[in-house]
Amino acid sequence: MRLACLILLLTGAYPLWRAWRVNRQTSLVHATWWTVAAWGTWFAAALFSSDTLPSAADAWRYIALSLTGCAAVAVLGARRPGVAAWNFVVLALLAVNLLPLVDGVLRGQGVQIDAFHKTCVAVAIAVGVLNYLPTRLGPAMALLAFGLALGLTGFMLPSESKQQVSIDFWAVACAPWLSYATLRTPTGRLSEFDKTWRTFRDRFGMVWGLRLREQFNRAAAHAGWQLVLTWRGLRALGKLEQQPQPEKDGDALTTLQALMKRFGTEEDRLTASLTSR
Repeated sequence: MRLACLILLLTGAYPLWRAWRVNRQTSLVHATWWTVAAWGTWFAAALFSSDTLPSAADAWRYIALSLTGCAAVAVLGARRPGVAAWNFVVLALLAVNLLPLVDGVLRGQGVQIDAFHKTCVAVAIAVGVLNYLPTRLGPAMALLAFGLALGLTGFMLPSESKQQVSIDFWAVACAPWLSYATLRTPTGRLSEFDKTWRTFRDRFGMVWGLRLREQFNRAAAHAGWQLVLTWRGLRALGKLEQQPQPEKDGDALTTLQALMKRFGTEEDRLTASLTSR
């Protein structure tokens, strides 16, 4: 079973590579690299998860949890200018979370994580889960949250009970593939505007999605358009179930793309997503 989990974790390199290809020209590239780092440490944690090396397994698991939280926080700074500088904030968070681990190693006391640092890691992870929960990545985020919660719980259990939480590795291993499968599922017939909007929403999450929606609706109101951008797409003002007239969709799309320039998404036309074949 352990070998199967390791193989599944290793195959997660493919959906992560696809995610990197999609986001390499956007401001999400840094968050993608943080995600790759987290995935690598989860593989190391699974590799060392044996009864003979319990301290090494705990150390790698905690590093993996910390890096997962860093990847979540990195998304919050994914806007140009300033996206590169935001990495210093993420590095500071990582340094704070790893302090008890370093201190324990130097003192020869093993992995002893206090409640404060566990809370810091849990809050960072919760930010990432909540950010993507309303998007198409919601099911994968729910699975990942379940696994990460078990991983954090492992530090609160006695050593003889820790084998019960090894399922966290399985949840982490399945999450990239569930994300990939979800994004590959056809969404039906959508206008070019709605395709662009939903791709952005699913890639950047709720925080930036709500911000972009607010900016677009303000621009639409200023231009006198009878349009409103909802979470599901562009709608006629006052008739949220009615699609706008096709001739208005072009101007709206141009405005939306202009607002996306800070995210670098105009470089790949925003239509390139994990659903592309």
